[in-house]
Order: sequence, then structure tokens, then C-alpha cells
Amino acid sequence: MKFISLLGYLGVLGILFLSLMRREISVGMFAAVFSSVGFMFSFMEELVNGHFGALVRNYGTVRNYLDFMEMPVPEKTGGKIAADTDIFLDHVSFTYPGTDRRAVSDVSLHIRTGETVAVVGENGSGKSTLIRLITGLYTPEQGSVSYGNDGKKKFKAAQKGISAVFQKYARYQMTLRENISISDTEAEYEDDFLEKCCEKAGVESGSEIFPSGYETLLSREFGGVDLSGGQWQRIAIARGFFRKHQLIVLDEPTAAIDPIEETRIYDRFAQMAKEKTAIIVTHRLGSVKLADRVFVMKDGRLVEEGTHEELMRLNGEYARLYRTQEKWYVAV
Repeated sequence: MKFISLLGYLGVLGILFLSLMRREISVGMFAAVFSSVGFMFSFMEELVNGHFGALVRNYGTVRNYLDFMEMPVPEKTGGKIAADTDIFLDHVSFTYPGTDRRAVSDVSLHIRTGETVAVVGENGSGKSTLIRLITGLYTPEQGSVSYGNDGKKKFKAAQKGISAVFQKYARYQMTLRENISISDTEAEYEDDFLEKCCEKAGVESGSEIFPSGYETLLSREFGGVDLSGGQWQRIAIARGFFRKHQLIVLDEPTAAIDPIEETRIYDRFAQMAKEKTAIIVTHRLGSVKLADRVFVMKDGRLVEEGTHEELMRLNGEYARLYRTQEKWYVAV
């Protein structure tokens, strides 16, 4: 459309120029028409490239939204996860739409009740996808995810009793209180409980960063305060602590936090995870020592499993990743 408009513009200029050379119009008339054509061309360019272009670019988004609204309402969830819930994955595989490569391929594992496990691996190894399969956010294309002592009951999405902090977290333009308590809107709580969640996550609600305490609006657009990425990440972690749970998942929750504060958060997390099931996904292998077992992912497959000491003695993928990071902290 832009090319056609340009051809039309050049055609009009050509006709004007020939008319001027043949003395059919005066120089003044040429200047007046030339100015008018330039204005019309700018207007059409804005209309075609701006407004029509925006419609075309947003058509896919609108179409997806309408398709989503027409989807049938899913079944209600299967209730709350019990305190004695084991998690079983049996030959689970998953492929994202539009690709032939499996993000998770033929993974089988067993997470025991009250156990803290770590999932590690390089970027693209399938760690985050595995977590979304465990929590029921994704449905495996092959295999099954189940829970319970017998491994018979299948997971349904959004089970009660699961709390998770993912790499990509929401930044709500609401108050500090609402940003934390939104993870469990039905919960009845006192400010003392909210303060404990903030303390565990390193959120200093009484500091000058939050001039109105829990009622501080976290939005620069509406006259509130603007936070750094690390501060928002702490709020997301506090949000995960706030939700009542038997299973808590931390998927790279401390990527924007300095190592000292990260250590404090993991220490608090270790205390909080006692007698509950916990899954940690991390690139920083120094933090996996608090885990009872470590699952090592590579190219979508579970390649190793065991404690830190067992995997170091195995001298495989985990040992390679660990020593790669260790050399930057330990003088040889």
C-alpha cells in the first residue's frame, strides 16, 4: 500500500510538471497544487501505514483473544493437595506448538512427600517446562503426571495447595498489600502474617521505599513508587510465601537479586520448606546443597539424579556444570 501510494504521488507530480512545461498552469498554481498533494500524501501515508497497519498487526492478537473466549469452560480442579502427597512422572514428554523438538522427552521421576529437590541444567534443557508439567499448567502429550502414595490420581491444572514463583512474574499496578495477597484472594490474614512473608522474601515494608507501608501504590503512572527489578522479584517471592501450600516451587526466583540476599532467601526458604514438598529450579549450583536430591536435565531428558555428593562422585553432567561455576569463586 505504501508503494502504491508512492507511485500515485510520483504520477501526480509528473502530470503537474508536464502541465507546467506546456504552460497549461502557472508557477503559482503548480506550487499550490504541489503543496496540497504533499499534504494529502502525508495524510494517506499516516492512514495506511499507521492506522491500517496497526489493525493488521493487532488482528492476530484479537483473533486469539476471541478464540480463547469461545473455548469451553474447563472442569473444576480436583481439590487441595494433601500433606502426604508424593509426585510421580511416568515417561512424560511435551512439545511446544510449532516445533518438532521435544522440550521434555521421556522423563520419569518420583518426588517424595516433604522432600526438597533441585532441578538444574543449562538453558533450554527443559527445566521450566518440567515444572509446568508437574504443577499441572501443561498437559503432557505422552505419559502421565500423578500424585498420592499410590501414584494413581492424575494432576489437574491449578491444584489448591501449590504455590509457585516463576521467572516471569506479574507486576500489578496496585498496592504492596494487594500485590502480595493476590496469590490467595480467599485467604483471611492479619498483618503479622503479611509481615512474616515480607521478611522471608526480604521485602522491607517499613522502609522509605514504601512511604505508605502496605498501602503504597506500586505504579509510577498513578502517582505511586517505581521499583527496581530486584525489588519486584522479592515481592513475587513474598507472593509465593503468602499462598497456603503443601508444594512450593521456586523457578529461578532470585535471578535479579545479589548473591548475599539470595543466600538469605534460600536460608529462609529451607526453614519454611520443612515438612513440605519443595522444588527449586536454579542455575546457581551453590544453592542446590540445601536440596535432598538433585535432578539434572539435558536436552529435555533427565540424565542424572542423586544428592550433591553422589553426583559429584559420578563425575558426569552435574559435576561438569558445578566445576564450571566453581572456578570463578574458588582459587585453584
